[in-house]
Amino acid sequence: MPQKRRSLDDVLRIAEDVLRASRVDHVFVGGVAVLAFGMPRTITNVHVIASIDVKQIPKIVAGYQKPGFFVSAQDLHDALTEGGHVTVQDKRSTYRIDLVPASTAAHRETLRARRHVAWRRLRLPMAAPEHTIVMKLRWGSEQDLEDALGMYVRQKKTLDIRAMRNFARRHGVTRELKELEQRARNLSA
Repeated sequence: MPQKRRSLDDVLRIAEDVLRASRVDHVFVGGVAVLAFGMPRTITNVHVIASIDVKQIPKIVAGYQKPGFFVSAQDLHDALTEGGHVTVQDKRSTYRIDLVPASTAAHRETLRARRHVAWRRLRLPMAAPEHTIVMKLRWGSEQDLEDALGMYVRQKKTLDIRAMRNFARRHGVTRELKELEQRARNLSA
């Protein structure tokens, strides 16, 4: 009998369990944060910013390999030393986990400002919506802009506008944030 295909919830649970068991400080970002704070959409990858130490690599790799994910210890080591990310591919679904070492000031700020979110029966560290909105504006694809608008509209009453504007200023997207705020006002008018 073939193995049951994994759902997004299964992949998130495994990602969280492995990183927690390996004592890796981490935060879910990107599409998962959009699902938590914005409008529903389809995703196939789970982005995680993680503060990984080279000594943690064997435990992380073993943790992902045990339930049937493909991950290379060398690729993870290279991501730590050269920058970039490593892809952890699920052999039982189309989902993948992209582990991004926390190598920039923006990554470290995202880790510090994370929020813990109830997700089904899990409690996940999630990038704050203010940070996700600003980063989506910075990346600037059509999907990123729609994600940012959906998060802004859905979270408007709880956003720390001042912190978000400061973060936008540091990332050079002040004008884009003002345009987003205007689009949100036009939607609610």
